[in-house]
Amino acid sequence: MSKDYYQTLGVSKQASDDEIKKAYRKLALKYHPDRAPKDKKKEYEGKFKEISEAYRILSDKEKRSQYDQFGSAFEQGNSFGQGFSQRDFHSFQDAFGGQDIFEDLGFGRIFEQMFRSRGQGRPKTEYGQDIVIDQTISLKEAYQGLKKEIDLRKMVACDKCQGQGGKNLKKCSACQGTGYEQVSQQSILGLILQRRPCLKCQGRGEIPEKECKHCHGQGRVKETKKVKLTIPPGIEDGQTLKLSGQGEAAPRNGQGGDLYVNIRIKPDKDFERQEDNLLYNLVINFSQAALGDRIEVPTLEGKVNLKIPAGVQSGEMIRLKNKGMPNLYKSSRGDLIVKIQVATPKKLSRQQKKLIKELGKIC
Repeated sequence: MSKDYYQTLGVSKQASDDEIKKAYRKLALKYHPDRAPKDKKKEYEGKFKEISEAYRILSDKEKRSQYDQFGSAFEQGNSFGQGFSQRDFHSFQDAFGGQDIFEDLGFGRIFEQMFRSRGQGRPKTEYGQDIVIDQTISLKEAYQGLKKEIDLRKMVACDKCQGQGGKNLKKCSACQGTGYEQVSQQSILGLILQRRPCLKCQGRGEIPEKECKHCHGQGRVKETKKVKLTIPPGIEDGQTLKLSGQGEAAPRNGQGGDLYVNIRIKPDKDFERQEDNLLYNLVINFSQAALGDRIEVPTLEGKVNLKIPAGVQSGEMIRLKNKGMPNLYKSSRGDLIVKIQVATPKKLSRQQKKLIKELGKIC
């Protein structure tokens, strides 16, 4: 059966390259295997593989053109097979890696370890787990930017042994400091030699003479730490901040994981955000619409005077330049767009009805 890559990413066939990449980023972060609950590991892996395949095809102009013409059958000879492939990793790295602090989600290390493990055992360097959290802020905080400290319970380097797992590190006698040992296994093809991480030093190449009692030789313990978080002005809902090295500490002074903070912006009672612009609904009465007026309207910096032109119609827009959200990547701001709504009175006195009838005769 032909696969619908557009449906997989949730975009239309007319979607732009940016729309395709944005849809893939959102889904790849949601279904990344490292974020899967224990009972949904296979489901997340399968979903991640599907969206990676869809992105790999639709992000390539030539392949997308062939797919639009022939469907997914044009690539049946190069199917993904079972489990992850290097192409899954490349798709993820292409969409996320090296963009900026909001888009560089840096999960490449996880895949790198996965592929490397198929070769000559795991490397000496151990890695700490990445941590993913949500941080909810207001629209005003997104407008102004925000610096705050958050409490995070995580694995940190043991301060008793400085993360080494013990005292007086010495070369491992079992592997002679290489971190690997060679084992032999008899098979129908004869004697097979394999290389695997040293069991005695766990691939480190060195062991302490005396194991640390505080961390039991792991070089890390669970503690609550304060992490400084800087949210830049103009950040959008759903964007992710990466704090390198602020994730879980690795065993025995390995490479620490990263912290990923997903930004969630609460709906605002006054404004609706439309990219860098802000939309504000202003209700005025009939006389204000007919004769014009000056009215105070709110902005995220405080109130300003807005001139309502005489004869304004319900649904018309008045634009206040540079009163919207700051652009995250440029030194510019969006606009505040005031949408006029003329309120029609439901109840009128006799005098009011008489005046409106007389006005109707003139108009």
